[in-house]
Amino acid sequence: MIPQETLNFIIVILTDIIVYFTLYFIVSIALNLQYGYTGIPNFGLALSVAGGAYVAGALTGRIARLYYGVALDLDFMEHNSKITAMINARLAHDPIGGIILFILIIIIASIINAGLGLIASYPAIRLEAIYLMMVLIAMAEAIRIIGINYYPLVGGTFWVHVPNVFAWMGKFQVIGLPLIFIAISFIIFLSVQFMVTSPFGRLIRAVRECEPAAECLGKDTAKVKIIVMIVGSIIASLAGVLYAFYLRAVLATAFTRIDWTFWPWLMVMLGGKGNNVGTLIGVLVFTIIRRLIVIYKHDIQPYIKIEAIWLEQVMMSIMLILLMMFRPQGIIPEKPTKIRGIKYARFTKILRKENK
Repeated sequence: MIPQETLNFIIVILTDIIVYFTLYFIVSIALNLQYGYTGIPNFGLALSVAGGAYVAGALTGRIARLYYGVALDLDFMEHNSKITAMINARLAHDPIGGIILFILIIIIASIINAGLGLIASYPAIRLEAIYLMMVLIAMAEAIRIIGINYYPLVGGTFWVHVPNVFAWMGKFQVIGLPLIFIAISFIIFLSVQFMVTSPFGRLIRAVRECEPAAECLGKDTAKVKIIVMIVGSIIASLAGVLYAFYLRAVLATAFTRIDWTFWPWLMVMLGGKGNNVGTLIGVLVFTIIRRLIVIYKHDIQPYIKIEAIWLEQVMMSIMLILLMMFRPQGIIPEKPTKIRGIKYARFTKILRKENK
């Protein structure tokens, strides 16, 4: 028999890995859609992730307070802990209210981040990739600075508590929350996979491979890229919302370029860009390695020459260097997209007849 303490520790580690896997998979699938399939070098992913988390941190407690009519005479930020505890007491006995609040925040975050995606991409979408990259990096840094310096939003350099919309699950949250996250990430995976195997998917690949050729065929490539940026921003914002609900708090300083831009880029490159299954494998491998390093870094400390706090960055940097040297195409290279509704044997036969 496995001791109860050991079993609990295993459950905590597995839950941690599953949750972070789903969060990074959602962000990476958004990046793969933008860069892997469309060729948009989005180095401002943190913009959408932070935008989703800020919506959850700023609005969840305020909306719930109005809905339940609790502590309306108190300042929300000054008495944030007290107000959140009162809301959680109500949510513990109100599953419908918790579900409605969860869905409402996702909808609001999607709308707001669609606007952020449009604002971030529209000024430079017609310029060269380097200028678009610079704009997106600047926008991501701007939203982080706003979050840090504007206290009423998410508590500035402190944090804001997020009500537990899954409090009605009780002790089953340990199992229920990862299952909900997995279900959401699976739906996103299927949606993006459906998109990239449709005629629109072939269009964005054409934009990636040769934008002038697509324009010569009458396609508005700028509009196509804006649509992809908006869709990708909405998808990435869901990771920010889920992250806020998982931690039940939002800290503006947590949304750095390393965590929410560079690591997703490494995951996509590791799995193979332009391939959603490859992205899934890349995120899984990366997340397991990274979370184990984070959990056990102090146990490894006696055997290494550097401080444990830098071990994660060093190991991930080495992985990126080795990847670029020996496997630049990723674990699963991009493959030709199958055309839905047309079998290859029949399609080949048609081409042969046309060539004759």
